[in-house]
Amino acid sequence: MTISEFIEKKQKSWDELEELLSQSRKVDAHQLNRLGYLYRRITSDLAVARRDYPHDRCVIYLNELASRAHSTVYQTSPLKRGTLGEFLRFGFPTVFRENLYFIVASFFLFTLAFTGAYLSALHTPDFVETLVPEETLSHIKKLGEGDWNDTPAENRNLLAAFVMTNNIRVAFLAFAWGIMFMVGTAYILVYNGILIGAVAGLCHVNGVALALWSFVSPHGYIELTTIFIAGGAGMKLGYSIIAPTLLTRKQTLVNAAKTAIQLIGGCVFLLIIAGTIEGFVSPSELPSPIKIGFGALTGIVLFTYLFGMKKPDRKQVNFE
Repeated sequence: MTISEFIEKKQKSWDELEELLSQSRKVDAHQLNRLGYLYRRITSDLAVARRDYPHDRCVIYLNELASRAHSTVYQTSPLKRGTLGEFLRFGFPTVFRENLYFIVASFFLFTLAFTGAYLSALHTPDFVETLVPEETLSHIKKLGEGDWNDTPAENRNLLAAFVMTNNIRVAFLAFAWGIMFMVGTAYILVYNGILIGAVAGLCHVNGVALALWSFVSPHGYIELTTIFIAGGAGMKLGYSIIAPTLLTRKQTLVNAAKTAIQLIGGCVFLLIIAGTIEGFVSPSELPSPIKIGFGALTGIVLFTYLFGMKKPDRKQVNFE
């Protein structure tokens, strides 16, 4: 069966499911049962499409339609107590995994730029110094090896504060600029990967790398992950404009925006945790190995949460 024949054969049930989803809060008992049946059909069609037509746009369309149907069939009232907790426990990790391709692409863009700038700082520090703000550069040079904890706290933490505020700003810009056909998101990720890589490389050249990483490590795993997730959200927005599914470009963008907003909502939650750690653990006088170890532990917990939290199966519920 060709892809055209597959779509033609299944299109009627897909359209019916679309129609039911558009009026999901007004359905009667018969339509509710029908919705459950069509949801099972769409998941079956999605499995077939992934197996037989993995590179066709209908796979993206069916995945989005199945996700919408799942959210509707298994939803609870948005005003019901515990909905936010349910999202943070299961919803956000699920959305993260469903959009992992975009998030991984975001990670690679940032990491390649970071690595290039870091290595350049090791070999041509004079050139890389031109990429870093003058105030930040002057403090890197003033600190010197072993002087990090001997300087006033406001000077010691200036560099780390720069990294923190920059990362938060980058996260939201990477999301918002995705609307520019992904180009805006890619620019933000690459530019800031270069900037942060340059700072890290110059810290290494000036002998304060351990001090920097011991400060950044406790909150850095969470903070940097939010950048990659926000970048993935922005890239999803842009991709929906460049390559819409079988839906119209407008509807594809609307669906992508709903998912992207969920990703950003989870990022806000993660940034609150990162900010708390940065306020109490990162600037503390704990030994560097303990701080770095603490950071590694937060990374393990974070990725266990993102990849391991799955919603348990439960019976369908009414929409009222």
